[in-house]
Amino acid sequence: MTDKKVVLITGGAMGQGAMHAVEFAKVGYDCVLLDMLDPSDERFAATVAEVEGLGATVLPIKTNICSTPDMEAAFAAAWEKFGRLDVVVANAGIINFGYTWELEDEKVQKALAVNLEGTWRTDKYAAQYMRKQGYGRIINISSVSGLKGTEQLATYCMTKFGIIGLTKTLALELRNSGLPIYCNVVCPTKVRTPMCETQQYVDFVNSTMGKNFENWQEMFEDEKNPGGIKFLNPIDVTEMVVWLAESEAATKFTGREIVVDRGAML
Repeated sequence: MTDKKVVLITGGAMGQGAMHAVEFAKVGYDCVLLDMLDPSDERFAATVAEVEGLGATVLPIKTNICSTPDMEAAFAAAWEKFGRLDVVVANAGIINFGYTWELEDEKVQKALAVNLEGTWRTDKYAAQYMRKQGYGRIINISSVSGLKGTEQLATYCMTKFGIIGLTKTLALELRNSGLPIYCNVVCPTKVRTPMCETQQYVDFVNSTMGKNFENWQEMFEDEKNPGGIKFLNPIDVTEMVVWLAESEAATKFTGREIVVDRGAML
C-alpha cells in the first residue's frame, strides 16, 4: 500500500480529465487514469508523461466505462497496485445534439450509457472500495445543463440531471452508513476542452445563441467582446474538484451540486 493518496479519474487521457490528473499530481497524489484511448495513444501517453514528470506514479488503463467487466477489472487493478482509493472523479462524458422530436434511439442510448450509466458504474465501484477502506471522496461531474433545460441538448440534459439525482442518492446512502465518505457533484458551464472544439458545437452555439462563428477559435475569442459568450478554462473546474477532494471544509456537506458558471445561471 502506498503512503501517497490515490485518485482515480475516468476520461483521464486528455482535456478536463488530464487537467485533473496534473493538478492532483501537484498536490501529491498518485493517479489511476481510465480512458477509452489506449495508453499508447500519443495523447494519453503525453498526459501520463506530464503527470509522471510531477512525481506521481500513474496507472493508465484502457477502459470502457459502459462495460461492467472493464470497470471491475480497472478498479481491481488500481486496488492491487496502490491498496487505496482516496478520491474518485467521474469525469468521462459525451455530448450530442438534436431537437427532442428528432432524436433516434442510438443517440439517446449512447448518451445514457456513457454519461449516466458510466457515472453510476464509476460510483458503484468507488463506493464498494471506499466502504472497504472506511473513507473516501467521490466527485461527479454534471453541468449547468443538469440544472436547466437547454435547446437541442435533450440527451445531455437528461443525463446530467440524472447525475445530480445519483449523487444525492449515493450521498444519502453513504451518510447513513456512518462512514466519512462524501459524494458531491460539480456543475460547470461551457469549458474550453476538446468537447467544444468541434464544428458541431459551433453550429449548436450559432443556432441557439444567434451567433455566426466560423470556427471554435472565433467562438472562444467572443468573450473579449461586450456581452460575449463566457467559457471556463479547465483549471477553473479542476480547482473546485481538488478543493472537494482535499479541503476539510468540503466535509461539511455532501450530496450537493457546486455550480461553477461565471454567472450563467443568473
